[in-house]
Amino acid sequence: MNRAKLFERIFGSNRNDEEPIITDSELSLASFAYDVAYDEIHKGQKDPDDDDDSVLSFDIKMEAAMDNFKRVVELFKKSRKANQAFLKNFDHWSSFRKSNVQRLKEIAEKIQTDKFNSDIAKVVGGVVAAAGGVVAGLSFLTPLAPVTLPLAISGGVASALGGGVVVGTTGTEIALLKNKLEEAKTLAMQEEVNFSTMAQWFTHTKELKEALGSLLNYALVNEMSECVQKFLDGMINLKNLKVGDFKNQFKQVLKMCMGKMSKCSKIKDEFGDDVAPAVMTFIFVVCVMRDENRLVLDCVMITHHLALGLMSALDIGVHTSRMIVGLATKGTAAAGRTAPAAIARIAAMGTLVALGIVIDVLNVVLSSIAIHKRLQSKHAKIVKDAAEQLEKEFLFIESVYNELRKYKAISLTDVTEWTTIVVNHIPVQAGEEDLKMAVKLLLSEEAWGCIKLRRLPTSGNNWFVKVPASHSQMLLLQSELIIKGERCVVIH
Repeated sequence: MNRAKLFERIFGSNRNDEEPIITDSELSLASFAYDVAYDEIHKGQKDPDDDDDSVLSFDIKMEAAMDNFKRVVELFKKSRKANQAFLKNFDHWSSFRKSNVQRLKEIAEKIQTDKFNSDIAKVVGGVVAAAGGVVAGLSFLTPLAPVTLPLAISGGVASALGGGVVVGTTGTEIALLKNKLEEAKTLAMQEEVNFSTMAQWFTHTKELKEALGSLLNYALVNEMSECVQKFLDGMINLKNLKVGDFKNQFKQVLKMCMGKMSKCSKIKDEFGDDVAPAVMTFIFVVCVMRDENRLVLDCVMITHHLALGLMSALDIGVHTSRMIVGLATKGTAAAGRTAPAAIARIAAMGTLVALGIVIDVLNVVLSSIAIHKRLQSKHAKIVKDAAEQLEKEFLFIESVYNELRKYKAISLTDVTEWTTIVVNHIPVQAGEEDLKMAVKLLLSEEAWGCIKLRRLPTSGNNWFVKVPASHSQMLLLQSELIIKGERCVVIH
């Protein structure tokens, strides 16, 4: 099967779908990218014969590739929505987190006074069993695990304490303290629920990385995304840039990216020489060149780097162990068996690590309070440590928020440089919205509100189109736009 037929089999099969893998505006770029990819994969080879076995193998591999394409496209969409939800809910969530930190600090100070004489000497051993397996496992977590996988021992610790601890409630002060602890626990659990919407940013992007990894090494996808962004940024800063120069330099970047992918054994091994060029084309056009998706990849990379800092700040696996084991309490051996189930149950909720620690700390403190005449400062220190964990984790989430909001929609007042094109012979029945929609397909969503249109005082339906120069790269690659099903010439 020759390259033209291969391209049509793969990218023409869903042209009539409501959301095709390759849009009309990307078709020209995809065809060009496919040719370059095909040449890279088939260097020194002849076109294969269409025997029955090869056709059957091609169909199976093509179907597998298309399934992966659709999953990646869907996860990009979910990640963009999760990004918006994260930004929208941050202020509301942060109010819970700040209140939690303040409450815990107040409780720690209260415990340190002479009014509260607590003794947890009787409470030994059990939490080691409940938490030990979890804490040991934390050292193997991936960098994003603090936000996609919680400590998740809340259920295990609580269940282990039921019959082994006697809770004393003699005196007004201890009753007030317990009320404050219960209030703090309630607030923490409310925060846990409130964060579930924001957690989708971390869970969906984690799934996206895994889906991309099924096609190509994710690090290579990220490397190409950075390479393309660097190229585009460099083009914007050039004065008097000619369209021909832009296209020539773009071809070099395209060839370099395709060369890198063709050397990846994963693509050839899993998809074969016939389908591999389609996989390479999809990754380049849909994942790397589509502005809105490249922005998602940028945000994922930033979140990843910030998460590495969070791992260090929280000292996962060491400090967490000391906090929970420091509250060691007698329990049953069943607690050790409960912990893995708790991990599986709560991991799906996207709970934060520090929040899981706090809920466990409050559970154990509430269960181990007993009144004695000598002062024990363990509770105060542990609650204070939990508050500090919350603060560190808040700084991480706040940093992610500050980075993500940089990619929000731009306004007309933000734009200082514009790119202008002329679109000729627009169908008479087409209106401004039809033209604007055709242009939007070539812009990232953040720039949709910055399209300027003006009809030219010439014969025919010809229009000036102005878009932000920082978002004009895809538009500059077009020689025509499809409007109302007709091809309209673009003049740069």
